[in-house]
Order: sequence, then structure tokens, then C-alpha cells
Amino acid sequence: MITTTHVNMKGCLVLDDGSVNYYLDPDDWSLKADGTASTLTGADGQVMVEIPAFWTKRTKVGTITTWEIADTAVAGFNLHPAFVKDGVAVSHRYVGAYTACYYDDSDSAYESGLNLGALTVDTNDDILASVKGVYPIVGVTRNECRLLAANRGAGWRQLDYALWCAINLLYLIEYQTFYSQDELGDGNTNGSYVASSSNQNDSPHTIAGAGDAWGNGSTDGTQPSAGAKPGTAYMKYRGIENWFGNAWQWVDGINLNVNATGDVYVSNTTADFADNTDTNYTLIASDWETVGSGYITDWSDIDDYFIANANTGGSSSTYVTDYNYNDTSANRVVTVGGDANIGAASGAFSFYGGLSSGIRGRTLSARLAR
Repeated sequence: MITTTHVNMKGCLVLDDGSVNYYLDPDDWSLKADGTASTLTGADGQVMVEIPAFWTKRTKVGTITTWEIADTAVAGFNLHPAFVKDGVAVSHRYVGAYTACYYDDSDSAYESGLNLGALTVDTNDDILASVKGVYPIVGVTRNECRLLAANRGAGWRQLDYALWCAINLLYLIEYQTFYSQDELGDGNTNGSYVASSSNQNDSPHTIAGAGDAWGNGSTDGTQPSAGAKPGTAYMKYRGIENWFGNAWQWVDGINLNVNATGDVYVSNTTADFADNTDTNYTLIASDWETVGSGYITDWSDIDDYFIANANTGGSSSTYVTDYNYNDTSANRVVTVGGDANIGAASGAFSFYGGLSSGIRGRTLSARLAR
């Protein structure tokens, strides 16, 4: 079911002060909406997808859960928490159109993470970015990405958990199925990684902008999906390229197992984003499935958020079709979406909660948000 909210998701160039420089042609991002040539390499701003605020309602009768959305305030519906940012209701959110790269201040250039398991960045001056023509940043921790995003200026952050849930809810409403790889294609999930290397040709990641010809649209499986180095495969949802696959994406504003195994704490306040803490966070669930990773078969009974509380008996084509990677250890952080060799376990709802805050690797990346 396509709603007004879906139709009004738009590719755009956002300046560092948060203003929209211009919108992109809905069918071909090589053009502005006015038909003149666009510049997606950073000079005109960050390439983002604008998402209008929406209101939600979830009902559950027996084993049947129904999600509904509205594009205006309606009795019985609540503004999705993704649009209560830093304590203020906002009319729009912005998500990076591409897997993030970064602007290296010392080199005055946008750069990738190559195939490096650990990347040295200057968290005082380098900046998280969303521009065409650069491979994903990898080899950085969630906190490093948090700092790089903040360097862009007030209002900027890396992808937050509330926004991830909001976009996934939009996907679910539109397609009426959790099976995102079936609807949108495999994405860049069938490649392979080799040993850590500074040679980009050793990486299976796909360069940003591979799906620009789809504009604000969504892929359908006819796009490239075979493994290669560097990557050529991709997927796109409503203008958001590689929403799953390519590289795991850090999400902020969620901490797991802080006080007790299975606890899930969330925040949508930038100043409170931090690892290994529940300070100023809200406990939304205590039943995240932590024993035995597997394909998700059920969700925790909470509004607006997607937390797996069962992952036994599912598969890559049944129930949710995506994987919950879990851990019983204290203080876990989260990446989402899958990477370039995870195959069928990837998807819009794929969730990796088994990581410590200090981990880094060549499969772990980020996405800019505002």
C-alpha cells in the first residue's frame, strides 16, 4: 500500500546548516528536479532522502499484528518517535542516500575505508558524509562514527534506531511483507571478503551512486546482484541505496544488555547518545532474544520499534526472513542490514546486537542522518 508519506520521500541535497539546497529529479538523480544537472559529489551538499513525519497505530489480536500509518495527526495514532528528535517534534527527517564515506580534513577529499579492518580517522576534524562516487567508510567504531557525524554541525548524527524502525515500517506498509530481498532484490550480499587490505579492489563493497538511475524509486531484483570486487551489486528502497547489504551500518540511540540480559534501551536525543549506558535512555523491552542467533520469527510486543523476541523455526523465506544475531554479554551495541557476503541472512530487518562498543572491522560502516 503506497501512502502520501511514501510518495513524498524525496532525494535532495542538504547543506551543513540543515537547509535543502535542491531536490533531485524523481526518476534520475543525475538531474535536479528542475531538469538541470545535479552535483552529487559534495559540492552542493550531502545526498539525502527526505522523509516526512507520520503517525502510527499498532493493534494486536491474538497472533495477528496490524501496523497502520497516517500522514497527519489522527485520533488513536501517535507521532512516530523518529520524528521527536532531541525532544522536539519535527516535520521531516533526513537519511543518507548512500552508505557513508568520510571527508578527510587533512587531505581535503572524500575518502572510503578501502578494505581495512581498522581505519585511523581524526574525530576532531574528519566528517561523516553521504556523497556519490566513494566507497563506504569501514574499520571505525560506533562512537567514532558518532563523532564524525557531529563534526558536520548541529542537527547531524549517524543513523539512529528510531529512524531505522520508521523506514522499515514504511517498507512494511508498502509491500505488506517482511521479505525485503524478495521484493527489492538480493542487494550486495553475495560477495566475499579477503584479508584486510588498503587496496579497494580487494573489497566487495559497491561505490555510492550505483542506483542513481532509479531516482526516488525502489529496485525490483533486475539490478546487478552477483558478487564482485569491487562490488557492483546494490539495492534501493525509496531512494535509499543499500539500505541492506553492502556493509553493516551502525545505529545509534540503542543499547542492549546494559543492566540485564535482554534489556533494550533507546533514546532519540543526540546529546545522550553514548555506549554502554542507560543514562537518559528509556527501557522499551526486556525480552530481546539473546540465546541462539537465528531467523526472526516474532517481535517484542511494543509499539513503533522492531525487537526480535524469538528466532527459532524461521528461515530466509518464512516469518520475518531476516536474521537476529544476539549475545548474552553485557553492554552490546547494534549494526543493521547485513554486509557484502551475508547472503540470505541480510535484509531490511537484519539486526546484529552481539557487538561490543569497541569493535571495528572491514564489514562495519555507517550512514549519515539528520
